[in-house]
Order: sequence, then structure tokens, then C-alpha cells
Amino acid sequence: MRAQVFFAAALAVLASWERPVVADPPGAVVVTNFPEVQKVSGRVVVSEPIPQTRFETRKALVTPAALSDTNNLTDAGTIDTDGFTHVTLSLSGSLQGSAQAGSVGVLLVPDLPEVTNARRTHGVLQFGLRGEATVNLSQAGLFSSEPTVLRLAFPRYRVLLYNTTQKSADAVVYAYLSTS
Repeated sequence: MRAQVFFAAALAVLASWERPVVADPPGAVVVTNFPEVQKVSGRVVVSEPIPQTRFETRKALVTPAALSDTNNLTDAGTIDTDGFTHVTLSLSGSLQGSAQAGSVGVLLVPDLPEVTNARRTHGVLQFGLRGEATVNLSQAGLFSSEPTVLRLAFPRYRVLLYNTTQKSADAVVYAYLSTS
């Protein structure tokens, strides 16, 4: 009986050796060759230095209006600040007529429809950057502010001026734009 079991086992082993090993048939392979990266030839020239600073001035006749009277602020145009990170804001000028105590100020607000709408509709000045000059009686109506360095957050600002005296003021806004 042992011989029969041994013989059956040997036969099973031999049968497995005689059977050929079958692998999967060869499959199709797809290779995608991407075109070469687009080549740029020629010269790249920067014709002048990229500006790191710019100096802007705005002049206006500023009628009396408090900062809180947002619909009567004097509009002195816009300043394009795209590419700059800071502005040094200064203000100077003189009152028309006799000197009176008070202040003349400048406010830069983002030149965006939403901000303009909030100012006109609700009297709210959003994201304002401000400089102010005090008018003293002893200075014959002349005024000037201390330079104020402010961080810019928008690419374009509207320049608005206010005047808390009872006389109109000739004002000049100086904005020195810089990248640091």
C-alpha cells in the first residue's frame, strides 16, 4: 500500500513537471512621445529700469467740509498704486483769506465701485489712508502735514480732501510711492 501511495505521489509530481508553464499572451503597449517644450529664441531686453518709486502730486481747491460729511469731500482725482507697497503721504497749502484754526486733510480710499457706493449711499469711508495738516492762526493760513508712511492694499486710490476751517483752501497732496 505504501508503494501505491508513493507511486501516486511520484506520478502527480511528474505530471506537474510535464505540463508547460503558460504565461499571459503579449499585450499591446502604447508609448506617447510629447512634443519638445516650446523653445524661445532671440533677446529679452529691459529698455529701462523697473521703477522702484514714483512721485505723484494732486492739487485742489478744498471747500469747507468735515471728514464726516462724506458727500461733500473734495475729489482730487485718483492715484495708480499698482506695483507699489507703500505711500508716503504729505499735504500742504494755504487758506484763502484770513487765517482760521482747523485742519485740512487728505484721505485715500480704494477706487472700487463697492467702496464708492458705501461712501455715497451710507456715508462710510472704507479702507481709508489718511494724512492731516493743522492750520494755526500764527502761520497766516499756511499749513503742512508731517509725512506719513502708509501700507497700500489696492491698485488704485481716489484722493479725497476735507477742510474743517470756514475758508476754502488751496491744497497740494504729495504721494511718494515705493516698493518698500
